[in-house]
Amino acid sequence: MNVLVTGAFGNGGQAVSRALLQAGHNVRMADVVRTGTMEFGDAEFVRCDTRTASDVRHAVHGMDGVIHLAAWHCAHQPPVSDDTIFAVNVDGTFNVLEACRQEGIRSIVYASSMAYGWGSVYGVSKVIGEDLCRAYHEMTGASIAMLRYHEFIPRPYLEFGARLLRNGVDRRDIASATVKALTAANKKAFKLFGTIVHTDHGMPEQVVVDFARLGPEWCERQVPGAMALLEKYEISLPNEVEQHDLSEAKNVIGWQPKVGFVDFLRNLKKER
Repeated sequence: MNVLVTGAFGNGGQAVSRALLQAGHNVRMADVVRTGTMEFGDAEFVRCDTRTASDVRHAVHGMDGVIHLAAWHCAHQPPVSDDTIFAVNVDGTFNVLEACRQEGIRSIVYASSMAYGWGSVYGVSKVIGEDLCRAYHEMTGASIAMLRYHEFIPRPYLEFGARLLRNGVDRRDIASATVKALTAANKKAFKLFGTIVHTDHGMPEQVVVDFARLGPEWCERQVPGAMALLEKYEISLPNEVEQHDLSEAKNVIGWQPKVGFVDFLRNLKKER
């Protein structure tokens, strides 16, 4: 496929673009600026501010599928204003979907968020974004996947490992879910589909809800010496683990997460 990725030089955008190239797709990377990396020499770059309709129409032209990742969120450093978040996330999404409608594109992936809701301007922007996806599906019949990503903001390695038990997800799983969703959309495996993108801890339900008591023993069974490692690196375990039913993603788009807290522990043990 000829695939456009908006926000392509962000943390998630680079991971998604890399996965698309590895899968053999032709990738057009759209962003307001191109980073200095030489890794994406096989991809095309177009400058695109999604708030500008003409930029978006130029970027979308000639594509078979679109992955819309371009967004600002509250955790950006340095922070951006709420009006900027709203303009990029709402006006930008409208411009992308409208350009897809004009180009007749029928395979679209939209980056939503677990922050979806009414607690912040960012969360509200994702509510509106998903509503726009629903509207454009109704208007055009396009297959649109709305993926509610958990947090994959770059963090120090030790801090991010512990977050995998709560609201963190490895960006390799973000990338694989996104590419699987686009592939399924292209095959018309769904009309309008939404799912959570998170890690799968593979632990029994009783351990999930009572991790404070049962978690240490579970960690030791998975990786002998785990608790000594966690103590050494001063990594605190949560009282309760966040876990979601990801079976629908497996059934509809053929995706399962591959990277979890056990992988983090195994890597930590190797590096010791």
